[in-house]
Amino acid sequence: MRINRTLGLALTAAVLAVAMTGCSNGASSTASSAASSEAASSVAASSVAASSEAAESEAAAASVVSTEDLDVNGTTYSADCYGEFTLSNGDTMKLWKVKDAYADLSALPMKGVAEEFPIEAEAEQIYVADVTSNGETTRQYLRTDKAGRNGTVSVKTFELGDAE
Repeated sequence: MRINRTLGLALTAAVLAVAMTGCSNGASSTASSAASSEAASSVAASSVAASSEAAESEAAAASVVSTEDLDVNGTTYSADCYGEFTLSNGDTMKLWKVKDAYADLSALPMKGVAEEFPIEAEAEQIYVADVTSNGETTRQYLRTDKAGRNGTVSVKTFELGDAE
């Protein structure tokens, strides 16, 4: 049990190190990428059993790796980048939480519910995700409204345009 916990923590650290490379393109990110690849390789060689624990830990341990300006619907917002995540289907998702955008964008029309969201979503927030599948990247705009009766927050996709 102690070995699984140690491996789980090591894998979580490796995942966070990989996530940090997802937001910036500087020299420090190259060094982090090399270190995280080495750490991830050694952890992967040690144990595959910790992967389900690590997936749960990744969502719980997600943290901001950088803050960037992001243009959404013609307005520039400050956005917290959480890095890049690997989804259950093998696609990757680079994720930002857009600060102070909910009031501006909450009236835009919804498209549907997000199939997968790699971190714990906060109520009344706007997220932007770049999802890469088969080498093609698609930008998604996501919204969380108030939490439901059971306290969970659902993540919905929406379309850009004029708010009513």
